Amino acid sequence: MTVTRDIAASRQRVWDVIADGWTYSQWVVGNSRMRAVDPKWPAPGSTIHHSIGVWPVLLNDETVVEESTPPERLVIHAKGRPFGGARIILQLSDIPNGCRIQMQEFPISGIGKLMPERLSDAAVWPRNNETLRRLAFLAERRDDSDVRGADGS
Repeated sequence: MTVTRDIAASRQRVWDVIADGWTYSQWVVGNSRMRAVDPKWPAPGSTIHHSIGVWPVLLNDETVVEESTPPERLVIHAKGRPFGGARIILQLSDIPNGCRIQMQEFPISGIGKLMPERLSDAAVWPRNNETLRRLAFLAERRDDSDVRGADGS
């Protein structure tokens, strides 16, 4: 299942949001808080630790980078315990006036792997569509002041 969105921000700007692991819970639907980000994120093998759900029912989880080609492609394994994991591929490409993001998700374990493909796709499409909408909001609003300190340095 693939969801595509055109964003009015450069590919580098979109990558910068993705590469800031602390923003993960702001744009990935279902993630409620960040607990830790590997300083090497999003290098292959790096991990972010986050929580899924709404308090008081929170599940601690992690996502691991399988492949990273900045600022073009990121393949992650969202472990999704205890329900099952998914491989997610984010592909960024230049378009006039911005960037096109394609997001593919494949269940690789748990209940999603057992479901018929059409049912699984129907279940994740709305969430992934909203995920790209949130990513667009973050990338389109981010400017150079976001990377400078409060004192302008």
